[in-house]
Amino acid sequence: MTKVFISYGREDLEAARKLYEELKSVPGVDPWFDKECLLPGMRWRPAIRKAIRESQFFIALLSKSSTTKKGFVQKEMNDALAILEEFPEDKIFLIPIRLEECNVSFESLREIQYVDFFPNRGEGLKKVLKVISPDLKINAKGKGVISTGYEYRCGIVDLDMGLTNLLQIGQRLNSIQKFFHFTCPSISLTHHAVRSIEGFPNLAVYLLPQSLYEQRQYLNVDLVACLTKYPLAFKSGSYIQFNYFSGPSDVDDRFMFISTHSLYDFTKQANCTFEKGIAYIIVSQLLVYFTDLGYHDETKGCVMDFCEIRSDMVKGLKEMKLCPECLARIEDANLKEAVQAILADEMKV
Repeated sequence: MTKVFISYGREDLEAARKLYEELKSVPGVDPWFDKECLLPGMRWRPAIRKAIRESQFFIALLSKSSTTKKGFVQKEMNDALAILEEFPEDKIFLIPIRLEECNVSFESLREIQYVDFFPNRGEGLKKVLKVISPDLKINAKGKGVISTGYEYRCGIVDLDMGLTNLLQIGQRLNSIQKFFHFTCPSISLTHHAVRSIEGFPNLAVYLLPQSLYEQRQYLNVDLVACLTKYPLAFKSGSYIQFNYFSGPSDVDDRFMFISTHSLYDFTKQANCTFEKGIAYIIVSQLLVYFTDLGYHDETKGCVMDFCEIRSDMVKGLKEMKLCPECLARIEDANLKEAVQAILADEMKV
């Protein structure tokens, strides 16, 4: 099947829906339209990034409103342009469609031949269908990579370069479930972001260099779990929040920072391996990022315990489960099965 992503502005919803129905009726074409394809309970931003990455074609519906305002449609376009750079010059990936007379705001887009759906929409659609051929087999990077069958791809990165068995942890996680695919990309990063706050060293996430987020290997993952031995500090306005266990970057929310500070002691008290402790924390980040689950203040021995007192985590490490309330809120059966498999595994690597 040829996957086609449809990007549109809110004002052009009906035009996008009409194109989706038309493409859906074409044999061999599998269009992706958020109103029809987003899974219940899943967060829309990572799902959209994944759909763009896995598509053979990206259709951008352009109108006066979508080309003049800022919003997520602009972010979708940036993701598409980044993927476009990976294509050979003679391969088509991005197809701009003008719904009305309008100026193209993206400089890179001006170099691409667009299709007009006015004044004759039928002729414009014929041109699009001529490009979107069911016989084409290229993937989102134009390199013929075969899909692994996983729903989401997650990178695990060691910012301190001290976890010698991180690759084995990723391989173990892949062997026990098929919803997430874990990789452990190496990074080239020099930073001076460790700061002493009230006498204790913290990794100041807001001081990490922009180069961390620009490394090309991250274009092909939906989430990057960045592990560090230091507690985390984040900046909120002029206020510094510190001694955190986890949190997302303000630069790119795909980057989730996770502290392993005190984790050795906590896993020892819970009578489980340090590797299982890492898996436990990663599970909570997966659920926060990919679903609408949030942490709860009450300590229930649940993965989603907030643990304002860090040692409260020991109870969750002993239980290694989701509380009934959180479990009931996960609507995707495959996701639920994957999470439970990770929590049930002994993680002996």
